[in-house]
Amino acid sequence: MEIRHLRYFTAVASELHFARAAERLNIAPPTLSHQIKWLESYLGVTLFLRKGTRRVELTFAGQQFQKRALALIESFDQAERFVREAARGEVGDVRLGYVLSSAAAGYIKRIIELSRAASPNILVNIQKMETIPQIKAINAGSLDIGFMRSVDILPAGMEAFALPPQRLCLAIHQDHCLATKRKITATALAKESFVAYELDAEVGFWRNIAAVLPRGAIPKIVQRAPDANSLLTLVSANIGIAVMPETFNNIIRAPVVMRNIAGPPIYSSNAVAYRANERSPAVRAVLKTIRTEFASS
Repeated sequence: MEIRHLRYFTAVASELHFARAAERLNIAPPTLSHQIKWLESYLGVTLFLRKGTRRVELTFAGQQFQKRALALIESFDQAERFVREAARGEVGDVRLGYVLSSAAAGYIKRIIELSRAASPNILVNIQKMETIPQIKAINAGSLDIGFMRSVDILPAGMEAFALPPQRLCLAIHQDHCLATKRKITATALAKESFVAYELDAEVGFWRNIAAVLPRGAIPKIVQRAPDANSLLTLVSANIGIAVMPETFNNIIRAPVVMRNIAGPPIYSSNAVAYRANERSPAVRAVLKTIRTEFASS
């Protein structure tokens, strides 16, 4: 039995007339009659009671079969539509990792909105994750796209493109002596205590801290933390100050304040990483959306 037999049956069951059903199916009435007789023989039941040359009525078995046949046709049509949409990148799941600065900058919210508008049936699953774990997850296939801090070298088979740089500022406790200054010089920071990422999570942040100090000065790191939220918690406890993107202004709460660094702006470098030979049309569709959004930035 094939799906066409179900379509033939449901057309006759709907019209209760072979000629009208045949016209609806665009086949000859004798052909339709032959197919229905084949179906009844295959099932070993009578589906229709013939009431004349063309008119029929459903038997009890036919009535029960009609319900199942319609459900099967609907499932088949959905599966057919789904696989075609999947091949075009219009449906599927995409796993996206991000560092907190990307969310604070509004990038993640914007990409979800744009992807949903372009492909409503693509589900973008997001997970906050630091840079090194993102790289490992993409390389292992458990993550598709990563919004992360830029790195000098990526594993073979991975590529990345740049996101707009974010200006670096200082996150300081509101009671800290530097909190009253609108701009803070490198000299003022020379002997300050900093909180920083743990060494296995740190990508570029040592350079960021060193960049705000006088040339040759060694940062005084008093405590480390695994992620940006934890760093902000340490700052809020007045353990030390942190160098962070200015977009964190969008998420910080008292007692933490953000202050500019005097002199030419210093920027953090961010990127979107992914597998170079990505096979999922849905992932490629979301990557295209990301590229389009940030191409002119």
